[in-house]
Amino acid sequence: MSSIEMKSQIQEYLEQVDDSLVQAVHAMLGTYIAKQNDIVGYDIEGKPKYASEMKQEYRKGLEAVARGEGKSLEEMKAKYGL
Repeated sequence: MSSIEMKSQIQEYLEQVDDSLVQAVHAMLGTYIAKQNDIVGYDIEGKPKYASEMKQEYRKGLEAVARGEGKSLEEMKAKYGL
């Protein structure tokens, strides 16, 4: 049986079981996916921040600084009234 066929069959099975098993499968899949891409923190809304996404964001920030697009401490203080 191919992976596509198995995924389709799993979906059919989930339609036939009670909510407690659906919740268990959901939790299990969530844990598996989280282990594939480590969670390094959460945003203000409680959504997970993943290592791969954060690395991309940090890399973009470093590239911006290298291009001279950063702001000085004085500019930040002035912007936020500190």
